[in-house]
Amino acid sequence: MRRRRTARGSEPAAVCTFVLALALALVLALALVLAGALLPRGGLRAAEGSREGLLREYRESTAVKNDKFGGVGESSADRLANFAAYYTPRALLSALLSATPCRAAASCPAGAAAGRAVREFAGAGGRAFERSVLVRHEDGSLELITLYVARRSDDTAALVDSRGATYPGGLDDFRRHNTLLGPEDLVLTPRDPTLVHGGGAVVAVSGHTPRNWLPWLIGASTAVMAAATALAAVRRRRSAPGPWGPASSRRAGRAADGR
Repeated sequence: MRRRRTARGSEPAAVCTFVLALALALVLALALVLAGALLPRGGLRAAEGSREGLLREYRESTAVKNDKFGGVGESSADRLANFAAYYTPRALLSALLSATPCRAAASCPAGAAAGRAVREFAGAGGRAFERSVLVRHEDGSLELITLYVARRSDDTAALVDSRGATYPGGLDDFRRHNTLLGPEDLVLTPRDPTLVHGGGAVVAVSGHTPRNWLPWLIGASTAVMAAATALAAVRRRRSAPGPWGPASSRRAGRAADGR
């Protein structure tokens, strides 16, 4: 009988060990799966990509969506020759990315949502500008997309996209929260796209910061461990001697039967 009690007493410990091991295995598997999602494929496009490389792709491509220079040449050789004849690389960057004042007659901003967002941010006495940024999408296609700069009379500014989303935090805010681009897209843009006068550095960055799965990973791990711990505690409580254990339940059953 003692040996049977000993075996029965060791059963909860074995179950507890098994449950905890299973929980840890699940957490590890989840961590390995999500680790691949923390960074976009291609290692952030070789440290956010090459500004010169992206500009070279633009000069060579004859299939840029919304191209400002769509009639420059019918072939890559023609485009390269024409750009070389009329633009230095710096001048071409300026022509592509510089901000210009919006004019109502030119339907700027284009679209009701963008116009409403610009007016709401800029307020009375504010001004609106438009600028293009060059995007290389994940599939390799190139596109010039338009962003708007809403500037208040006190010179505070925000970016506004074509869907009317407003980004008062500039480029970093746009990359964290926009729904136009993904982490695999590459964008050629001024480092501070809310500046509308003068030069400024031009950078090539991913269109969106990588999705942050860490809070989900921590939450899932915590939930799994809490469930495993609770299950192990219940099994120990049910198998332990005392007022809640099986022996107590048997004694209570005999008392109820009058034995």
